[in-house]
Amino acid sequence: MSTHLYLTRHGETIWNTKNVMQGWKDSPLTDKGVKQAMQLADRLSTVSLDAIYSSTSERAINTAEIIKRGRPIEVIKLNSLRELSFGIWEGKTFDENEKATPEQWFTFWEKPHLFSSDTVESFKQVQERMVNTIESIVKAHPSENICIVTHSIALKLLMHYFEKIPLEKLWSTPAIPSTSLSLVKISEGINEFLLKYDTSHL
Repeated sequence: MSTHLYLTRHGETIWNTKNVMQGWKDSPLTDKGVKQAMQLADRLSTVSLDAIYSSTSERAINTAEIIKRGRPIEVIKLNSLRELSFGIWEGKTFDENEKATPEQWFTFWEKPHLFSSDTVESFKQVQERMVNTIESIVKAHPSENICIVTHSIALKLLMHYFEKIPLEKLWSTPAIPSTSLSLVKISEGINEFLLKYDTSHL
């Protein structure tokens, strides 16, 4: 008995194209982002999805609704699948944040295991809520196919947990492409990667 998790990141957004940080804040999908979601929907059209979960951010919900197409299921929205909250960095560009808080910015990108902030959510917190959420979803859907639409850092932290990659190496792996597809087979607590950040549908 195995549960298959189809994990993806939302489509490209306007703020993505402007290097604006959008953790719990939001911006709409671009035309390209909608197309990416449609291409992923095509890819998954032959997969019998038993449930679709999404972060409560509109960019993720919109991506999930496109993936859903005519399936007679509702997209289940969970706050715990949201992106890392960037606190005071939200809605500002990378350059603006680097200039405003250079030491914190450096630690965030160069020493993530040491990063702490009064307003920015910690990597450990995000990883814990993602892992707990996925474990609950897997428990609720034994031997089913589940699609989960989430965000770049949240998904990276989850995948690194599966792969046992330590937090200090968070940025050692490439950025996760929009609507890339990862497929994890979970059987009796054993995680097997069948796909990882695949973009062959784009």
